Amino acid sequence: MLKKVSLDQKVRAKDFLKFAPMAQQQRILEYVQALKGKKIVHVNATGQGGGVAEILQSFIPYLNVFGLRAEWYAIDADQPGKRFFEITDKIRNGLQGQAVEIKKEEWDVYENANREITKELESIACDILVVHDWQPAYAGFYLARSTPKVFVSHADTSSAYKPVADQIMEAMRGYDAMIFSNKDFVYPEFAEKTNIHVIAPAIDPLSLKQSTVPQKDARAYLVPFGVPGTGRFIVQVSRFDNWKNPQGVVEAFRIVQESHADVYLALVGIEEAQDNPDSKKVYEEVKGMVGDNPHISLFFSAKGIPHIAEFTMMAQNAADIVVQNSIKEGFGLTVTEAMWKEKPVVGGPASGVRLQITHGKNGFIAENTKDLAMYMDFLLSHPKERARVGKAAKESVRKRFLMPRFVLDHLKVYKELI
Repeated sequence: MLKKVSLDQKVRAKDFLKFAPMAQQQRILEYVQALKGKKIVHVNATGQGGGVAEILQSFIPYLNVFGLRAEWYAIDADQPGKRFFEITDKIRNGLQGQAVEIKKEEWDVYENANREITKELESIACDILVVHDWQPAYAGFYLARSTPKVFVSHADTSSAYKPVADQIMEAMRGYDAMIFSNKDFVYPEFAEKTNIHVIAPAIDPLSLKQSTVPQKDARAYLVPFGVPGTGRFIVQVSRFDNWKNPQGVVEAFRIVQESHADVYLALVGIEEAQDNPDSKKVYEEVKGMVGDNPHISLFFSAKGIPHIAEFTMMAQNAADIVVQNSIKEGFGLTVTEAMWKEKPVVGGPASGVRLQITHGKNGFIAENTKDLAMYMDFLLSHPKERARVGKAAKESVRKRFLMPRFVLDHLKVYKELI
């Protein structure tokens, strides 16, 4: 059920620490000294695709370079099968507020898969077990040994659908601590079960995906993939998911096209993760909306794209405006990534997006499709404003959402538990 994720990323502590203020560097080194040699095991749904996998791809090597022993295990998608992920997708939707019906037989499938995951975890010794999100949530509950266990929620559970939340609540009794990305996401009953910590995600400034490339070079890179090399360019990098509302982006873009004939849109939602089985259905819906509009490009299949991280990085660098039109969002790393590249971002009303964007200062928040079109139109018409917002965006990421701060916050929790 689990497979170990092997990472060959080579990192150096000094390269990483240079992005942290001196006081933060000193605290990281203090915690590292106290935890040196401890084994930390992380478990999540998938080894590639999605924000959790992206964070762990950087986070695990950084823990190791400082002398901790960190390992990462992901669910082998072929083992529980498609049905398991269909059920866990319903659980995620319920926890994000959708009124879904999950039958007893579906809960049984989910819990039985988690029992199998637990059997494998019993043979993996560690000093701390960290379980990410709801797919393997019951593993921490079923695991009998006294190892400190941490659950990390990457979803917006602030208004969770009560029948689903009540069922999941049982699993939370197995954890010594819970981590949320946003204080607003703490479903009240969760707080009664365990110690709560709030740690916002972060990006790795040393990763390929965070590279800054001249806009004209990035546009030239995209031309072989069918994106014109001229004209203004708007991008949303996000999987095809109703919570990300790509349908609203298409509707808003049609309004913008009426006054900007040279504007193009790309929706980049290349399917990598295997834990979101509804993505194909959402993609087909959006494709039907787009029809034969030559100014809109959709990227869903990885076929013909040799390096997905490079492609998405180039798409962000090529953009004049980046959109993240999320209704619900645990955080939204694609927002952080675009802001780090000095792009003006127009975000949807999701709380995870609001955590990053202060409206009018380092980006804009669109409450609806009409707002989204208005802010895109404004930014296309005011290049100086695009530059101002982009610079403010990068500075806010530098202060709040880089990996050294994220590492320090996690080390604090680990030290407290040990």
